Amino acid sequence: MKRIFSLAVLLIAMAGELPASTLVQYSFDDGLTDTGPDTFAIFQHAKGHVRLSSQIRYSGYRSIELHDVAGDGDFPELQGYFDERRKGELYFHFAMLVVNPGQNLNIALAGPAWFSLTGNGIAFWLKTTNGVLHHVSDSIPKKLFRVDPFVWYLIDVRYDIDRGTYDLTIHREGSAAPLVALKDQPNAANVPGSSVDKFSFVGSVYEDDSDVTYYVDDVIIGTDEKVVLTPFVAPGRRKLFVDRWRDAKSMMVRSPGCPPILSLADFGLQNGQISELRSETDVEKLPAVREWRSACTLMEKDAPAAATAFADLAQRNPNAPIFRISELMALIRTKDREAVMQRWSALEPLLANDVRYGMIAAIVGMNTDDLTRAEQWLRRAESVDAPEEEIAEQYYFVLLWKGDWLHAAKFAESMARHAKSGEWIERAGDALFLSGAPALARPKYEEALRRSPDSYWPTVKLSDVFFALGDAANEAVYRQKMYGRLSE
Repeated sequence: MKRIFSLAVLLIAMAGELPASTLVQYSFDDGLTDTGPDTFAIFQHAKGHVRLSSQIRYSGYRSIELHDVAGDGDFPELQGYFDERRKGELYFHFAMLVVNPGQNLNIALAGPAWFSLTGNGIAFWLKTTNGVLHHVSDSIPKKLFRVDPFVWYLIDVRYDIDRGTYDLTIHREGSAAPLVALKDQPNAANVPGSSVDKFSFVGSVYEDDSDVTYYVDDVIIGTDEKVVLTPFVAPGRRKLFVDRWRDAKSMMVRSPGCPPILSLADFGLQNGQISELRSETDVEKLPAVREWRSACTLMEKDAPAAATAFADLAQRNPNAPIFRISELMALIRTKDREAVMQRWSALEPLLANDVRYGMIAAIVGMNTDDLTRAEQWLRRAESVDAPEEEIAEQYYFVLLWKGDWLHAAKFAESMARHAKSGEWIERAGDALFLSGAPALARPKYEEALRRSPDSYWPTVKLSDVFFALGDAANEAVYRQKMYGRLSE
């Protein structure tokens, strides 16, 4: 029997009101959207899964990962809904990356007759067979091209409902010329006037013979071509490191008390536990969430008592980082410098890859009196004795917080002369990239990679730098290098 998981707390969609011409718009990044008959449902069957992924995405922070398992008796599916369209034109856009193209997958637009080759059934159908992408037109699968692994493909469909035909355009990432540019193709069942009200991303539907893993991002459906072109067009389409940094700062500014929640993993929940939650109300009923909110309210009145409450929660929930981070934020309000520095030292390993790391370091730094030592050292940068690492980090991130990019870069370069790893030279690159100079950031990241060849972040940031510079070839080299590590 199929199980439907309503992942209101897991699937992330574009926030805010959509224009009337936009029926569906998911970048899986911002805001919470409830699942249900008017939005989407997740079908997780047997051993396959549908889940958010922050590791491989076309834009922003997250994409959707679909993983099928051959012979498990069923298939995973992301199925989305919108108001039925019986006439006019419909525009369908999405990005897709396939890890193992030799395995089968299916993508479709359909109507009230669901996914059958009849009128008001399947209108548009893409599928892979033996590594080749096909579109099904007039009930006939027709070859398009052989799919390469770990490559994003951008698919755009213009469906003329009245005529029952569609135009199909597919671009390979970084290429201006389309791989596919078809016009006036009969819809899947060759039935004019076939309406649509849903879309589906699945693995192998009928044969149960697929071990496919693929990613979907930037899903948008609208009645105006401008809708599908505007939000995701290069070069501003993709969210780069510098954009993520600015977003993180905005989150911290909006949450001056308790830190912002990035995901339910902050509360120590695993994927299996998250998938059992059916609504945002279910989330708010979780004891850990209720207790955290209560302590956050207490922080406004009694910071020392809130710090104690968070410390107790952290002890009872050792896999929930939000409590330890919140304890630090409460301690900052107490002005207990020694306690703040002790908690910060303990938190550093936990936050090493957390987008909030630099923001919290800046907040800690702005609430201590030690930064003058770093400032004095910077003024006489030839000094052999660098400031303590914790003070140096706080000073650097305070400079970033204030937007003093060039001083931050100079300070990081000076610190790099005293460090064997590439961390500080990478930070110099970060400051230059944030200043709007990706070309100057590039050699810093390259040097950071020479010092630490297996380092993840310099690779990611070099990919971003080349994207910002319009160098699609090098951007792909570094991004695919990153993906290769992630797939092992």
